Amino acid sequence: MSLLNLTDLTIGVTREAEGVEERLELVHELSLDVDSGKTLCVVGESGSGKTVTALSIIRLLEFVAPVYTEGTIAVGGVDVTQLSAEEMRGYRGARIGMIFQEALDSLNPALRIGMQLMEAYRQDASLPGQALRRGSKHRAVAEAKARGLLAEVGLADTDRIMKAYPHQLSGGMQQRVMIAMALMSDPDILIADEPTTALDVTTQAEILTLFRRVQREHRTACVFITHDMGVAAEIADRIAVMYRGRLVEVGNKVDILTRPRHPYTRALLECVPQVGVSRRSGFPTISEAKLRAVTEGTAPAGMSVTETPTLPEAPAPAWGTPPLVIERVTKVYGGGSRFARRPPVRAVNEVSLEIAPGEFFGLVGESGSGKSTLGRMISALETPTSGTITFGAHQIGPSGLRGDERSFRRHTQLVFQDPQSSLDPRHTVARIVAEPLYELTRLRGGDIDRRVAELIDEVGLPADCAGKLPSQLSGGQRQRVSIARAVAAEPQLIVADEPTSALDVSVQGQVMNLLLQLRRAHGISFLFITHNLSLVLSVADRVGVMYQGDLIEVGTPAVIAGSSTHDYTRRLLAANPDLSINVGANG
Repeated sequence: MSLLNLTDLTIGVTREAEGVEERLELVHELSLDVDSGKTLCVVGESGSGKTVTALSIIRLLEFVAPVYTEGTIAVGGVDVTQLSAEEMRGYRGARIGMIFQEALDSLNPALRIGMQLMEAYRQDASLPGQALRRGSKHRAVAEAKARGLLAEVGLADTDRIMKAYPHQLSGGMQQRVMIAMALMSDPDILIADEPTTALDVTTQAEILTLFRRVQREHRTACVFITHDMGVAAEIADRIAVMYRGRLVEVGNKVDILTRPRHPYTRALLECVPQVGVSRRSGFPTISEAKLRAVTEGTAPAGMSVTETPTLPEAPAPAWGTPPLVIERVTKVYGGGSRFARRPPVRAVNEVSLEIAPGEFFGLVGESGSGKSTLGRMISALETPTSGTITFGAHQIGPSGLRGDERSFRRHTQLVFQDPQSSLDPRHTVARIVAEPLYELTRLRGGDIDRRVAELIDEVGLPADCAGKLPSQLSGGQRQRVSIARAVAAEPQLIVADEPTSALDVSVQGQVMNLLLQLRRAHGISFLFITHNLSLVLSVADRVGVMYQGDLIEVGTPAVIAGSSTHDYTRRLLAANPDLSINVGANG
């Protein structure tokens, strides 16, 4: 018998409407199993039921919603749905380890890493926890275990890490701590919910390699949840595909990736950006209407459920006078005072670059490479320590922005990574989109209302979204609102900082198609900042690579992908998840 067995698992929530209790089903009759030492990747887009299933295995969902469960969840032959709350506390951590998506959100900001690791230690699965009194035998055992696991996950400076607070560690280090914490009580099963989503490509590759090694050495059964088929190709033994709460396909990794049977699986694979495959004319996206028709048997046999917009050819960049000229720009944080506690950090180092009118320029690099800092300086949200940034009649230097700021803000706009935090949660979509029109144009009254309606339609949102709050929209819809706000005042340059990093692959394609469409319609230049190398190589006119504050390489996608001259760029390419490479290497 497998270590983890889900049999006919149905999960739902109850809600009361007009005095009548209603049931909303989230997962329907799911059956899956995982063997010791094996990894099952559960893939699917947001809303497919992946995370709901993971939280139900450890009985956490019932803490946030009135949930009902039918079927069985067997861990080592024990149906955990039948355990009491106290019995289940013994299973969490001791029998089942959990690695959440956002490591920083999951770690206690007020406790040092060492104490958090030791608190996760359980000598006896029947006990909810044991005292960590100084000098106690239990504390000594827990501390030794914590130090050993920190070293095992690649954090060699255990003294510093044990004494550090979570915010003092990088994202990759935080995720390594989370893996160590999940292993503190030698669980039989590991559940990892999108643990690499927010990481850059090289850190992601390191974490995936580490996870695979640790999981095999400890012989744990693993359920790894992801919406990235490239990640699944890297780490899975078997892949299960979920769509709208139902299991549509499960099988060996190679079979799923090379011979998918279900149209939804094929569609997911078609939507994955690949190095060497141009998407300048548009990205494929999943058509819900076609998928529903195929699954209901009302569509012609063999019909593809993806759609690729017919966008006009990208206009030739106007290689005349560039609208954006960056000359030897440097940004240094800290230092400058004999009382400064930390040495100065050079975030950007003498970067020079030109971006032409209508050009789509991609900027890639790891976290901490300086790419977002450069984007903020171009947007005049920060000033350079030295050097200048010239945009038309405006110049940004160490003393700030020279020229009319209102004009600059109208012609230079930003799209941020997380629309949830960049959109005012108290304002409706209409008000959010209207704000730059009030501030930066002369439109008023009915003219603004008409322009807002046009913008909402142009970014592909239904008209009734105008009266909704951001919390009432999906992640992809919120990002469309951000884009509508950015293009409202008809800018000449948009700085887009990781605008698709947290989106499903099909929604990512929709957002990219929207940006390409706006570029063609309005001649907008884009500085597109990302750590997704496959994505930017498939769409950009040119790509720049940043490393430790330096712009080390600039070239066309063909040059960067095929004949890069820098070792760091080649490492980025090697770390980039690739379906064909991983099927051949690991299948």
